[in-house]
Amino acid sequence: MRADEFTAEEALRIGLVQEVVEPGGQRDRAIELARELLQCAPLALQHTIANARLALDEGEPAAIDAIAAMSKAVMATADFQEGIASFVERRPAQFTGR
Repeated sequence: MRADEFTAEEALRIGLVQEVVEPGGQRDRAIELARELLQCAPLALQHTIANARLALDEGEPAAIDAIAAMSKAVMATADFQEGIASFVERRPAQFTGR
């Protein structure tokens, strides 16, 4: 609000960012993170994104209140069962979005 300038390291220290990369490395790191997210169950990821948007639109209490219903919805999916099976069988999950 005061327009103070600070470094990327300071933004990391105070929690405004989660990670700092070397200048010019932003695109490559963003692609790495996107590939990592692609390994997640798509329905669980959709609920996570929806909950983050809910927090932005309606506030953190609304997002917290929605967690139980979202968790229940995710646990009712075939992807949830696949996630458990893949963990038990120590293999990569094969999510289908169902």
